[in-house]
Amino acid sequence: MWYGGPWGWNWFGWGGGIMMILGFILFVIGVIFVFKWLSYMPWHGERRYESNDESLSILKRRYANGEINKEEYEKMKKDLGF
Repeated sequence: MWYGGPWGWNWFGWGGGIMMILGFILFVIGVIFVFKWLSYMPWHGERRYESNDESLSILKRRYANGEINKEEYEKMKKDLGF
């Protein structure tokens, strides 16, 4: 019975095995991506879109505009790590 190739392999089986391996690799990459994305969320203390320098400049601007007082400014500056 000659059903898959010169050595008797079922080529669809090989293709399925390759697809299963690729699927597993994509799954692992997806899991790593999700964990990395979750580790940069704001509740972990990291800012996704603002650097600390931008945060400090925003804080200084709010203080200069009179939106916050000196005590609030000092507390927020300390919270930002400056």
